[in-house]
Amino acid sequence: MQSLPVVVLVDSNMVVKDRIRRILADQDVTIHEALSRSELLDILKDNKDQIDLIVTDIEIDTDRSFDGLSLIKLVQSKSDTIPVMVLTSESKKEVITKYLRQGTADYVLKPFEDNYLKEKILKHISIESLTEFTVLKFSLKNYLNHEIYKAQKGGYSFTLLKISFKLNSAFSGIESSNEFYKHSKAVYREIKALFWESDLYVQHGYHSHLGFFPFCNHENSKVIADKIIAQYQAYKLKDPEMQRYDITQNFSTYPTDGENATDLLKALENRAEEKQLKRKIQGEKLEIAGDIEINKENQ
Repeated sequence: MQSLPVVVLVDSNMVVKDRIRRILADQDVTIHEALSRSELLDILKDNKDQIDLIVTDIEIDTDRSFDGLSLIKLVQSKSDTIPVMVLTSESKKEVITKYLRQGTADYVLKPFEDNYLKEKILKHISIESLTEFTVLKFSLKNYLNHEIYKAQKGGYSFTLLKISFKLNSAFSGIESSNEFYKHSKAVYREIKALFWESDLYVQHGYHSHLGFFPFCNHENSKVIADKIIAQYQAYKLKDPEMQRYDITQNFSTYPTDGENATDLLKALENRAEEKQLKRKIQGEKLEIAGDIEINKENQ
C-alpha cells in the first residue's frame, strides 16, 4: 500500500512543475506528472485510491480541448474524494466562479509565494496539519472587491459566510483521509441545497465552505445561521457517523464589519479565533469541574 501522500501535477510548464518539486523537496511526498488526458487517466487507474491532490493549470492540452474544467469533471467521474487545485494566472471573476462552482478545492493565482503554495498543498495532503482557520485565497479578495464596488453603487449590503467542518475532539486522529473527504462532500451538498442557485456557495478545500449572499444584512445572516444548524442536525440524525463531526460558522457583513475585502476577511478570522478561545475556556471549565467531583468522591 502507498504510504506517502501522492500529488499529481498536470501542467505543460516545466518551470512551474520544477518549482513545485523544489517547494515540496523537504516533504515525504510522491509526485506524478501528466501532460494529457490519457496520461492522467493512466495515473488515476494505477493510483486512484492513493492520490491526495491534483494540481493543474487551466490550459493543459489545448490541441485536444482538454482544459482545467474538463480535468475536474474527469476526476469527479472517477472519484469524489480527490481534491483538485487550480494554479493559474487567470483572474477573471467569471472564470474563477465557474471553477469554484464546478468543485475546485482551491484556486491559486500566479505569481505566488513559495510558502503560500506550500501551505495550501500541505493542507490538502496532510489531515494532521490542517488548522481551524483556513488561509483564504488571494482570488477571493479580488472577487470581494468587485462585489463591494457593485454594493456601493447599488446601496445594498451583503454577507460573507465561512463554515469549518472537522472531527470533534473525541474522534480526532482516528479518521482516514478518504472517510473525511467523503463526509465533507456530503455535508457540503446538504448545506448547499438550502440556497438559491444565484447564491455563491462553494467548497474551499475539504475543511471549509464559503458563501456569498447579496442583499443580506446582519439580521438576515442570523436566519441563515439557524437554517444551517437545523439542516446539519437533521443530517446527523440520518447518519450516525456524522456524530464524529462538528461545524462552526462565521459571518461578516458589508458594510457593518468592513468596507473593503481585507476588513471583511479579517472579521471572519477574528470570529473564528474568538470561538476557538471560547471552546478552549469551556473545555478547561469542564475539566476543572470534573476534578472537583473526583475529589469530592475521594473525600
